[in-house]
Amino acid sequence: MVEKAPYIEKMDALLKPFRGFLSNKISIAVAVSGGADSMALCLLLADWAKTNHHNIVALTVDHGLRKGAAKEALKVSKWLAALGIGHKTLSWVGQKPVTGIQAAARNARYSLMAHWCRENKTNVLMTAHHLEDQVETFLLRAERGSGLDGLASMSSMVGLEGVMLIRPLLGVSKTFLSQFLIERQQSWIEDPSNNNLAFQRTRVRRLVGRLEQRGLLPRRILRLIEHFANLRQQFSEVVNVFCERAVRILPELYGVVHVEALKHLPDPIMERVLVKIISELSGNIYPPRRERIKHSMKKIKSIEMSNFTLGGCRFIFEGSKLIVCRDQRSITVKIVVAGDDFNWDGLFDVEISGPRGATGKLGGLGKKGWIEIVKKCPELKNIPIPHPVRITLPTLFDDNGVVEVPSLKYRRMDKDNLILAINKSYCWI
Repeated sequence: MVEKAPYIEKMDALLKPFRGFLSNKISIAVAVSGGADSMALCLLLADWAKTNHHNIVALTVDHGLRKGAAKEALKVSKWLAALGIGHKTLSWVGQKPVTGIQAAARNARYSLMAHWCRENKTNVLMTAHHLEDQVETFLLRAERGSGLDGLASMSSMVGLEGVMLIRPLLGVSKTFLSQFLIERQQSWIEDPSNNNLAFQRTRVRRLVGRLEQRGLLPRRILRLIEHFANLRQQFSEVVNVFCERAVRILPELYGVVHVEALKHLPDPIMERVLVKIISELSGNIYPPRRERIKHSMKKIKSIEMSNFTLGGCRFIFEGSKLIVCRDQRSITVKIVVAGDDFNWDGLFDVEISGPRGATGKLGGLGKKGWIEIVKKCPELKNIPIPHPVRITLPTLFDDNGVVEVPSLKYRRMDKDNLILAINKSYCWI
């Protein structure tokens, strides 16, 4: 029997909990920014993959936010090419937000990588979040007053737009990863934003260092996190049972919930049910703030049961049912061109075809759009879809109005129209 190298044995142990997703010689994507953590994961994973006959592809996202970012991505590509590791740079194009830039960049990064994975039939994406990252997340969420789910911090495995996101290093220290790169004589890139005190995570990172100096080691905090994570898993199992029996998600992307069953759930379970439904229908990676969730729960339990919005969704009471659909205001309106292929709002994979150079607009149908198509096809009034849902249906427009509403099988029969192909990008996980 050939003895495995120590680092390969280490990766074997770290990846053991995920073996069910790493079978059949699959391709694995790994997020690589060029920093020490992601470079270490990529190299560790590449060594392990050779022994286990897997293919590794590194993905670097150029956010276009810093001068030199493109050069850094090219440097990463050259480093990995020298090691025989495939690499792809993904660019975040378009207008960038003025505020909340870190959160927006994170969402864009995940969305770009998930889309690439789906396009390239790669079902697993790994990131290099490590022990100190997990502790920082815990402290950030504790500061915000998060509940059990938040304090359980990052999950080691989570569904992301049809891709399984795996974080195998959550119990591994940053020191171990840096030392590994030094032993391999592999350089890495230092991101200057990691030292920018304008960012809250940077300040928390320094706090972790001070806590460690006072004897509160990250591994002690990790044990507390693992306790919360275990409780979260047990609650999740109860939530899944409830959703199987009392929640329906319809193809038109809305949910129907049994109100009485929901009202009698214990608060921790109701909160998680709401978050699960919102995640499915809004495409948001992160849940609403807990204060807003708790306020909404009071409305569900009240006698009046007044309608409300939460996390980019509308909650509408209809007798014994609670209808949940996207909030029209949260739907992105996007200019499209023939040949476009993209993920829209973290929910739909979209392809636009038609005459070269033709342009249009993608958005929710809206009240005006509904009135327009009903005038042309009065029979649409009889469709069994609640009106608040109808106005959210994905719709292709041009200068003359509504071109196509795939969910209603409506298409304006003009010559040389754009064509919209749209599919739900992932299933309820």
